[in-house]
Amino acid sequence: MLQQLRFAIRMLVKQPGFSLIAALTLALGIGATSAVFSLIQGVLLTPPPYLKPQELVLVPTVRTDGHKLASPRGWPAQQWMEWNKEATSFQGIAGYDWTFNFLIRNDGSQSMQGMEVSQDYFRLMGLKPALGRGFDDSDFGQGPVKEILLGFEFWQRAFGGDPQIIGKAVPSAAGRRRRL
Repeated sequence: MLQQLRFAIRMLVKQPGFSLIAALTLALGIGATSAVFSLIQGVLLTPPPYLKPQELVLVPTVRTDGHKLASPRGWPAQQWMEWNKEATSFQGIAGYDWTFNFLIRNDGSQSMQGMEVSQDYFRLMGLKPALGRGFDDSDFGQGPVKEILLGFEFWQRAFGGDPQIIGKAVPSAAGRRRRL
């Protein structure tokens, strides 16, 4: 075995170009395999972080005439309220919409992406805040958003994971102050 190892080292030193190409090919193959496995692990093998994900149903916005939507903006609020009142086959109905805004601070602004959610969203998804409180009935109503919940990654990135940020007001790009 020792003799074969010496022979292999001699051949690698004798042909450095081949050795470099072989090492780069191996590194590229291992890196690509790791990336694909990470994607498969995250998307297919890891269960969603929701309570009873097998019971969730996503109802997308579509036109009844089969044509493409010019701007898929979701269901009208009246439709949601009617479904919530009349639905007997569901535990509840919750809505969400992706949103984009800016967090304005003295040291500069920072873009943030998030979701606007209906009142029952967190309860139906089985999600609870790690710190602070969730939304209550008084947080939903007419007018601008007054309370926001921070996602863990954004809380770490924008506020350094500071637990003292809970309950403080921050200005947004729209000029409204929102409590964390």
